Amino acid sequence: MRYIGCKNNLLSSIDEVARTHCVQDGVFCDLFAGTHSVAAHFKRLGFQIISNDLLYLAYVFGRALIQNSEQAKFSRLRNLPSNLFDEMDAYLKTLNYLNQLDGTSDGFIFNVYCPGGKNQYNRKYLSDKNGQRVDAVRQQIEAWRQDGLIREDEYYTLLLSLLEAVSKVTNISGTYGAYLKGWDARTYKDLTLEPFSAISSDKEHFVYQEDANRLIERIDCDILYIDPPYNSRQYITNYHLLETVARYDNPSVYGKTGMRSYSEAEKSAYCSKGACLSAFATLIARARAKHIIVSYNSEGIMSKAEILEVLNEKGEMPKLIPIDYRRFKSNSTGAQKNKNLVQEYIFYVQSK
Repeated sequence: MRYIGCKNNLLSSIDEVARTHCVQDGVFCDLFAGTHSVAAHFKRLGFQIISNDLLYLAYVFGRALIQNSEQAKFSRLRNLPSNLFDEMDAYLKTLNYLNQLDGTSDGFIFNVYCPGGKNQYNRKYLSDKNGQRVDAVRQQIEAWRQDGLIREDEYYTLLLSLLEAVSKVTNISGTYGAYLKGWDARTYKDLTLEPFSAISSDKEHFVYQEDANRLIERIDCDILYIDPPYNSRQYITNYHLLETVARYDNPSVYGKTGMRSYSEAEKSAYCSKGACLSAFATLIARARAKHIIVSYNSEGIMSKAEILEVLNEKGEMPKLIPIDYRRFKSNSTGAQKNKNLVQEYIFYVQSK
């Protein structure tokens, strides 16, 4: 999934920092987990994981990838049509059933975010066909859960597949803050849920959806990984459509782009120039972790000098590793590409 701040390209650098300081097992805490790429990496390495994020869509990723450690069996779904490729296992049969569902015009996503729906703006986030199918699939997943036909881990497994599928057919250039005027090529593809492999583990892992500065008071860990938002755009607005698909709560929306309304508690202090540095300093002061790794962007609200000053209060001589990185932007060619090179900072400090 395209996601601002996703650290897939930095996993080797983050892993190297941990290995350099002889940390190869224990408890790894990811407080701003997003799509959980970093937490998943360290789970595969054998760490016990604590992960957290304010967004519910991120919580879905965490429940499916981190807290769940077994491949979904879907043993309670015994009444699916017999023609769904009998040689498939129950997981693939379930996805195949969802992929063959007819769309419905009686659904929130179609009516609010598609041109054929009942919104005055004729929004074009999804084609009518895909919007109707998103509603049909999401309603079926919820009905199975309410009827007790799928377990909680299976519920989040299906939601993750749906979120990934939606992200591949949406009519956007980068985030969901706006849709394109014309139709991108990806929107002509059919919504298709695909399977993913569970990350096996014999440890118990914990996933939260809380304010990081409050959760940190209840956590002890060996490695604390901090990757906070670095600009003033709230993630709940950048990813409002996926958040609504995940929650399926029929929220009130506003404006041409149909942003979902959100509460003060859903805002991150790390997106505020006036509150970010203070929140970061409080978080570091409260942290009970021997090793702290921080990812941040060179164009972020906090400067590297400010971050180093805060970390210096926690431990002696914090280290900074600058890495050249591509700015999150969908269409960059020629000379414009060079302008999109920024630096990603990786900070490390060992607590006193």
